[in-house]
This record gives sequence, structure tokens and C-alpha cells, in this order.
Amino acid sequence: MRLVACRTCHTQYDVTSVVDAEIPCRCGEKIENRSFDGIEAQVHRCGSCGAQVGADALSCEYCSSEIIRDDAQLSLICPECFGRNAEASRYCTGCGVGFRPQQVEVEGVELPCPVCGCLMPVRAIGGLGINECPQCNGIWAPENRFDHLVTQACEVARKAGPGASFAASARKAGANPYLAKVVYRKCPVCDAHMRRANFQKRSGVIVDRCHEHGTWLDADELEQIAGFILEGGMGAGGERAYAMKTELNAMRRREAAALARAIKGESMTIESARERSGNGGFLSMLLKELLD
Repeated sequence: MRLVACRTCHTQYDVTSVVDAEIPCRCGEKIENRSFDGIEAQVHRCGSCGAQVGADALSCEYCSSEIIRDDAQLSLICPECFGRNAEASRYCTGCGVGFRPQQVEVEGVELPCPVCGCLMPVRAIGGLGINECPQCNGIWAPENRFDHLVTQACEVARKAGPGASFAASARKAGANPYLAKVVYRKCPVCDAHMRRANFQKRSGVIVDRCHEHGTWLDADELEQIAGFILEGGMGAGGERAYAMKTELNAMRRREAAALARAIKGESMTIESARERSGNGGFLSMLLKELLD
């Protein structure tokens, strides 16, 4: 879990799956969606009940919970003091603040379905705001959310196992793009004809893309794409590489937004924003992961 907190009202939000550079707080402020480097904070509180504990305590005297100190298990970073905590902690062991994240409000508007014209309401899938048609079950993924939507679909399909009903075959059955009827659909935002693209050029799943506004998926195409990736359509380690590429692109967008705000004088200094916008550290990590 990845948390951020509003600097004004201190409301917390779980942004693990959120791709936007900023999220709206219920107090009206905008919260920057960025990752923080955790610090080694001295343990003062029990992560389960919040009670005070001794500096060398192995368990809590009040609730008997174990005091976890193993660095490998400290993956949750407190959004207030940036201390590292166990993933299941309910309280920060450093500053004692309770972890009570709120759901991120999804921004968006109803849009007309490119297929049937029905109005598509906004809904959230894993923190991603998308539009889903209630009549034909197609999905509109606005702007840069398509890759994250595919990554989440792969994760759901992988956890469900090969016996799940939506675990599609690696290639869509009978999907020869050159034999299928060609229909150029219009973008629900700008009403321009969208470009048809065969996902990864060989999946047989044809998606409709507006370069500026987003991607349209017919009913079941998201599941078919997930099946293509999970069954090796992108080669060995395809799912892992796709997820890491998606995260890298999201990080670049967040850092570009931070630099833009700095230029306007809205947040940090330009020098610090430029320093953070460098992606050498993450690229090094990406290469290490792919080569291991």
C-alpha cells in the first residue's frame, strides 16, 4: 500500500493504483501523487494498537502483537513522518498516527458510448477512473489509463488461476484482423475517428485509440488482452516487463507534472524538481529487474 496525506487537513489516501499526478482532497486542496523514500525511525508505538512500547520491545504489553523490526517487512511508509512500517500496520510505529486511508474520488464526466450511443457513467476500477457502457459493456480508458488497466486485469486473472472463466486464450479465437468487419469508431470526447490497433501487433485484439483522449475496448477485450499476456504472447516475463514499463511511464508523467508546477512556483524549487525528474535511478532498477 502507498499512502499520501493532505498537508492541510491530513486526510490520508491510498494511491497504490492511482496514476494521476494529483488527487483531489475532500477539503478542496490538491495532493501530489508521488512516492517517498522511507526513513529508519525509532520505534515508539505498537503498529497494531498504537500503544507506547519500549525501544527494545519485542512485543506489545497491551495487545501482545509482535513488534516487527525486519527491514524486509517494512514496506509501508507513513505519509506524515515517512517512517517505515510493516504493511499490515494500523498505526505508525514512529509518530503514532493512525493509518485510515480514504478512497480517492474519481473525477470524470458521462460520455456517449462509441458503439451504441448510450451514456457511460464514471466508475472506479482499482483507483482508476474509467467509463463503462451499461448496455454493450464496453470500456473507455481516458488518456494514459489503458496500460494501468491492462496491468490490473493481468493481476486479477493471474490470481484467479487458469480455470477462471475470463482467462482467455493467448490469441482471440478466430481473430484475424484482416477478415473482421472494419468499423472506425469515433472518440467520445472529440468525435474524431479513432485509430484501430492490433494490441502488440499480434494478439488479434483490435482496440480503438484516440491519441489525445484515450482507448476504447469492446466487451471482453480487456480479458482477452490479459489472457494474451499471461499465456506468453509477449514472450518470457512479458507481464512483468509490461507492468514495469507502465510504472516507469507513470513516474515520468508525475515528475513532469511536478516540474511544471515548480516552474509556475506552485510547489518546490525548480532545482529540486529537475533533480527529481531525472529517471536514472528508476531506469537502473528497471534494467536490474529485467536482467535478473
